[in-house]
Parts: sequence; structure tokens; C-alpha cells
Amino acid sequence: MALIKTPEDIRVLRKAGRLLGEVLSYAETLAVPGAVLRDIDKEIHQKILAGGGIPSFLGFDGFPNASCLSLNAEVVHGIPDGRKLKEGDVLGIDVGLWLDNRCVDAARTVAVGAISEDAQRLLDLTKDALAAGIAAAKPGRKVGAIGSAVQQFAESHDLGIVRALTGHGVGHKVHEEPEVPNYGKPTDGPLLRAGMVLAIEPMLTLGSGSVFTDVDGWTVVTADHSLSAQFEHTVIITPRGAEIITG
Repeated sequence: MALIKTPEDIRVLRKAGRLLGEVLSYAETLAVPGAVLRDIDKEIHQKILAGGGIPSFLGFDGFPNASCLSLNAEVVHGIPDGRKLKEGDVLGIDVGLWLDNRCVDAARTVAVGAISEDAQRLLDLTKDALAAGIAAAKPGRKVGAIGSAVQQFAESHDLGIVRALTGHGVGHKVHEEPEVPNYGKPTDGPLLRAGMVLAIEPMLTLGSGSVFTDVDGWTVVTADHSLSAQFEHTVIITPRGAEIITG
């Protein structure tokens, strides 16, 4: 059952969300040609600590870094290593953090220098798909309304939907109930209620949407090696709709 957060939880989560938004905006400035993924992760880690937070991904189920940095055909959970970014790459930056025993999660996919028209279209539309999912997140609806909105938007633009991965509840744990798929029917899933906190995260591709996990045991890659993008916000369900707290 999804946890309904207390007013104190909400207060702290908003503060955590502001910090995470600042961390992601800073990380985006680091995604330039020649930058090394491992170095970007170290900068993200230090930025979180400087803001009073703790990286929530570091050590989670054994994950070795503070951030997931996923390059091009990598969808999510990319391990920052010694690779250098080059002009035309797209980089998914997914970060979570704890602040005062509450956690938030957000991601964005960014261009490294000048990118192709197809790549820019994918980034723009995936960000728009997230907006569509968030707009559908209203109390009294089912969780499936979010996935249905994302699916309709993605399919209308001929984008592949990664169905093997979902969004999720967040706040007291890195992953909480309910799962928030990026497809489905508006009647699917539990009821959305004020006080729920969700990480909504469309993951779309220029290909089929089928994926596999790389030999490192973490990195999820498109099966057809098509370009992928992910955008994610933590939102609070309020009586009026979804409030973005990681913007």
C-alpha cells in the first residue's frame, strides 16, 4: 500500500527536492565534450554532500556510485566509468538523495554539444511525455492514468516505450509502492490519494523499447541499440493535482 506522507514529510521532501533540482542543474553543466563520466559522478557526489544530503543510490543494492550516468543507447542505471563524452552524445543523469531521512529521485537527459535532429526530438518529446504523465496524476484517478497518458503521447509520436522498467513511490525508501508504469489503462493500479509521493519517469526510445541488462549487472541498454532518453520528477499528489518538487 502506498504511504501517505505527513505534513512534516512533505516539508522535508520539498526541501530535498529543491536540493536535487540544483544538483541536476549543476550536473547538466558538466556534460560537455571531453568530460569523463567518473569525474561527473564525483562532482555530483560532492554537490549533494555540500547541500547537506546523502546520495541515495550509492550502495543501494550494491550500486557503486552516487549517480546513474547512461550514455546514448543506455536507458538507465549506467555506471560512471572512464569513458569520455563526445560531441553528439546524449547523457541520462539520474540522481537520488536523502535529506533528513527522506529521499527524492529525479533525472534528465541532456545533449553533449550539438546533437542530431532525431536525438533532439527524442529529448524534447520524452520531456513532454513526463509532463503529460504528471498532468494526469490527480487524486481520485488510478495510477494507470499516468501510464496511459505517457503511452498515448509516446505512441502518437512513434516512440518506443521501455515497459520493463517503471516509476515508483518514493520518500521513506528509494523505491516504495506503487509501481508507476509508462503504459496501461486509466483503470489500472491503486487509487491516487493526496499525500502520495511518486517518482514518475518515462523512458522512451527511437526504436522498439525492448531492453537487456549489460554484463555489469546494472546498465539497461536498448536491444536494438537505438537512442534512449529518460526524464523524471518526484511529485506530491495534492488535492489539486501533482506538485513537482524536483524542478
